[in-house]
Amino acid sequence: MLKYAGAACLAIRLLVTPALAADINVGILLSATGPAAAIGNAERNGTSFGATEIAGRKINYLFLDEASDSTAAVAALRKLFQGSQIDILVGPTTTPGSFAVIDPAVEYRLPVITLAPVNALVAPVDARKRWIFKTTTNDDHEATPLFAHMKKNGVKTLALIGFGDSYGDAWSKVGADMSAANGIKLLADEKYARTDTTVSGQVLKIVAANPDAVLIAASGAPAALPLLQLREKGYEGKVYGTLGATFGDFRKLTGAQGDGIFVPLSPAVGAASLPDEHPAKRAALEFIQRYEAKFGPGSRNIFAGSAYDALLLIERAAPAALKAGGPGTAEFREGLRSAIEELKGVAGSRGVYNYGANDHTGLDQSALTLGRLEKGEWVAVH
Repeated sequence: MLKYAGAACLAIRLLVTPALAADINVGILLSATGPAAAIGNAERNGTSFGATEIAGRKINYLFLDEASDSTAAVAALRKLFQGSQIDILVGPTTTPGSFAVIDPAVEYRLPVITLAPVNALVAPVDARKRWIFKTTTNDDHEATPLFAHMKKNGVKTLALIGFGDSYGDAWSKVGADMSAANGIKLLADEKYARTDTTVSGQVLKIVAANPDAVLIAASGAPAALPLLQLREKGYEGKVYGTLGATFGDFRKLTGAQGDGIFVPLSPAVGAASLPDEHPAKRAALEFIQRYEAKFGPGSRNIFAGSAYDALLLIERAAPAALKAGGPGTAEFREGLRSAIEELKGVAGSRGVYNYGANDHTGLDQSALTLGRLEKGEWVAVH
């Protein structure tokens, strides 16, 4: 009888061992091509530092290009889930793509860590958005240190110039709201395309209005264009930029003329200039050291940091999720969702993450400080 019982136990172990040893599959859905490719490829670089094993489970990172297109993002997510049974998705890069994948993510009961910045992706947390998290700050987080500096320095009038798309439109609203809240009169709100080679007409209108300050709502190399042409036209007021200006070739293109622009500064970019007591300084310095050792001096950026942090969150959440079920199961996916929602005090490259049932942003105002470009380097303003 004992012989047969032993054989039965062995059979049970053989049956359950493959399920217990299943790999954790992480889908990575980013813009390798299309208009957002520069951002998406930086994010993909950031995913190259993910853990290879968690709690004895191998982790597979499965990448697909969403081509900066929302339809392609949905098709790619379905392919990742149906073909590889992913347990969680990191991405997409773009805001439209991130909104588009919410429905299939809810259908599959699949947790998503989007890398897009818009707060509406995760708030309010409801039956659908309970599956969506992000590792980026909100527009109002970016605007707060900028407008606090304006108010402190007596700025009474402001002009905006930004991209003529959803990014620029979002900043038009934030700029108008924050200006009103801080007693600042908005004199102009000009737009330009990311591919434009001149903004002289818009700049001439701004210079004629003679505001105390100008806010450039743009990112990467295209953000350099308004600043250079403002300098060319002799504008001497204060110039502010958004977080996107700390990415790409902005510093290279503006050179010495970029010095003095004020921006929201993330630890992922300016950790070395933060005070030692900053809660994310050590983690951000570690990210910068690892990233620049692989991709070269000065290559650090916020977008790579967002992806790097997303994999850090998965690493922290997975051990608790494994108690709910094995990888490839609905129980494990729900376990990951729940475990991420319960994460507190996780220091990453972009700040300290504190999620909750009603907060799937994780970062708060402490993730950004006022920064300035000085001699080609982004530094915190103390």
